[in-house]
Amino acid sequence: MKRSTILLGLLIGLAISCKDDDSDEKNGGYSFKDQDLGGMVGGVLWTQRSGFAQEESYDGEEILGIDLVETVSGGEGCDMFMPEGDYIFFDVPNKVGLYELSINWDADLANSTEESLTVTLYDGDDKMNYIATKGAIEILSITDTEITGRIDARAEEGTYVNGNFTVALCK
Repeated sequence: MKRSTILLGLLIGLAISCKDDDSDEKNGGYSFKDQDLGGMVGGVLWTQRSGFAQEESYDGEEILGIDLVETVSGGEGCDMFMPEGDYIFFDVPNKVGLYELSINWDADLANSTEESLTVTLYDGDDKMNYIATKGAIEILSITDTEITGRIDARAEEGTYVNGNFTVALCK
């Protein structure tokens, strides 16, 4: 009888864990943390300190190019010429929405057809780009002066970011 109870407990535990896996599959496997944006780039801790967004054009459609930085030297926000050290960058359509990360070399990002979206985590010390293809970006608000969003992006072991960000929109 004791063995049956243990076996039943294990089966229930397995069923519950499979149900959790199924729900992660339905939302693309991402889970936004309610925290300031941070993570690791190339195995080194990283925290967003500043950043900026710029409106760009891609095949006649407006997109946002967003750079998120840890090291701030010189200017901040729109006064920053080029990020230094480790930083994160990506492009998203210029509209509020949820964008799951994926890679498709034939994608049309601006029109959101056959969507392909990645986040690049740049390791300034090793001059290495890590391409995150797992997770999602959600743009929560766009005003005339700033962009607010959140990211859960994973490239490989020791290279990921998760949390909320707000950056200046440079025009």
